[in-house]
Amino acid sequence: MKNLLLLFCLVSTLTHAQGKKKVVYLDTLGNAIDIMEHVSIRNTGRYSSYVDESDEKVRYIKWKRTTEKEYDSLKTRTYNKSVIAEKIGEKFNYQDFVDVNGVSYSADKLKDKVVVINYWFVGCGPCKVEMPELNQLVDKYKNNNEVIFISFAKSSKPKITKFLEKNPFGYPVIVMTTDLAKEFKISAFPTNYVIDKNGTYHHASRGIGIAAVDILADKIESALMK
Repeated sequence: MKNLLLLFCLVSTLTHAQGKKKVVYLDTLGNAIDIMEHVSIRNTGRYSSYVDESDEKVRYIKWKRTTEKEYDSLKTRTYNKSVIAEKIGEKFNYQDFVDVNGVSYSADKLKDKVVVINYWFVGCGPCKVEMPELNQLVDKYKNNNEVIFISFAKSSKPKITKFLEKNPFGYPVIVMTTDLAKEFKISAFPTNYVIDKNGTYHHASRGIGIAAVDILADKIESALMK
């Protein structure tokens, strides 16, 4: 959250300080995007942004690829900052869940699987930033029946449904009730967990960070190999 707010402040300062030029954010292919999409690309760690002032009327915010060394450094920094070390190795309390579409996820269905869990809520900017990458992760494992994705949203079902109409999310979404909130004791959003086939927390991280979803992907792979 802190990094996201700092970025918005820097963007705002840049816009006001450099005159009346129109500011246009571009994706990696040169197409115009909004600020949230810009932050999502930055969050991958694969690109760093720069300003193109060559046009007299438009200030373009473009991208360049980060080097592998730069990327690895960012990834390590994010892991050290976001990992919830004390959670890893604890036992996960399997329960029966039902998502907002009425699909059941029984404890028996989740056991012996690698379960990838995301905690979020409607209105959480950082949660929304990482969703495009999380959707790619779901797509990567769509044919792997050893991996199950679920999410818990600390919002009402109507709010969740309305949000998903405009913001597709590949994780099944379960309303986080008061009882579930007490069970999970989530202190920050988003939070991401990977539960291994033995029912223990293999990975736990809070907040967003550059390359955080790649770290999550690495942990899914290592959980599958256990």
